Amino acid sequence: MFQLLGAASASGYIITALFVLVAIGRLARNVLHKLTARLPKRSALKHYTTAIVSLVFFCLLVVRMCFIATVIIDSAIRGDHVEVSGDPERQF
Repeated sequence: MFQLLGAASASGYIITALFVLVAIGRLARNVLHKLTARLPKRSALKHYTTAIVSLVFFCLLVVRMCFIATVIIDSAIRGDHVEVSGDPERQF
């Protein structure tokens, strides 16, 4: 019982931290967008900065969604009684 509560609490903290990281990433993206707006339109620095920030932000979103999906799948699997043994007839 306590392990289940601890796991739920830990996953909640991790999900909250991921949401905070995405919020910080959005803030950084907006700040960098405003800073690169002053650069010339065809500047390589502007192009690469925008590409890298977009890629990092996308990776943050993917990590957050993968973790949320993992928590949902893990909680669904824990709901069923799953037993793994050496006997093939008792596994299913």
